[in-house]
Amino acid sequence: MPGIEHWLFDLDDTIYPASSGLFRHVSARITRRIGELLGLPEDAARSVQRAYWRQYGTSLRGLVVEHGVDPEPFLAYVHDVPVEDVLTPDPELAAMLRALPGERHVFTNGPSEFAERVLARLGARDAFTHLFDIRHAAFVPKPDPVPYVRALARLGANPARIVLVDDAPQNVVQGRAMGLRTVWLRSPHSVAGGSAGNSVALGGETAEGSAADVTIERLSDLPAAVPRLDSMA
Repeated sequence: MPGIEHWLFDLDDTIYPASSGLFRHVSARITRRIGELLGLPEDAARSVQRAYWRQYGTSLRGLVVEHGVDPEPFLAYVHDVPVEDVLTPDPELAAMLRALPGERHVFTNGPSEFAERVLARLGARDAFTHLFDIRHAAFVPKPDPVPYVRALARLGANPARIVLVDDAPQNVVQGRAMGLRTVWLRSPHSVAGGSAGNSVALGGETAEGSAADVTIERLSDLPAAVPRLDSMA
């Protein structure tokens, strides 16, 4: 019987390291855009941003549902960040990803053009087959089941043969509920999966104890977890 056939990798704070601070640039622009759209000062805009993220999975989804915001200009604005200045090529990362068994795919709540920029800068674009972005999910973000269902339908594989790697505990919870093997990338620098994000997402429980099949501290630790994940598939 085959083991792992596919990998679904989150992008933000996962494929690129949370310690780079790149997603904090995106988050700051989200705050600014919410303030502009809703006529709010920065503190109030940040409160709305966090509330919508908790309720809807992304601030954008909350803006679409609650205010009818057009997602495309929003995505273009908030991802206009200095990827090439913040990230550097990472040949070791690219080689590690290429060596994993099965096909690898990006599974992100962001737009594909941002993922393309990140992967190009890291030198890892050829390590991935598909980019499952927010448009592929009809602008419905993880952890809603919709993006998982659509990605699984495209891959046409048994969920038990697919591994999800994500820094956000709530996304790991949903992945396991969908029958995927799951890896939680536990980083204190992660916007979604640091200590504050973990508390919000899981009500104080740890993803390691309640959801993830494997917990790693760095993406470079992933190859060592493959035998365990393969035996589960």
